[in-house]
Amino acid sequence: MKISLKALRVNKEMTQDDAAVILGVTKRTIQNWESYTTFPTAMQLLDICRAYGCELSDIFLPSTLAKSEQTEVIE
Repeated sequence: MKISLKALRVNKEMTQDDAAVILGVTKRTIQNWESYTTFPTAMQLLDICRAYGCELSDIFLPSTLAKSEQTEVIE
């Protein structure tokens, strides 16, 4: 079963501020990840797994990329 980043954080009884400090990012970054506006990098996902005590396969990430992560093909 896949779990959202927000649910993983809440299950660890962390605030967004707590998670931001532990992960070395801003609270806004946590908010963006949880709303799927932006996505963590692969290294950040591993840090999230350590902080939240989960496996990478437990994390729900939408199949479509955020606009900031979509690349435009230039011909």
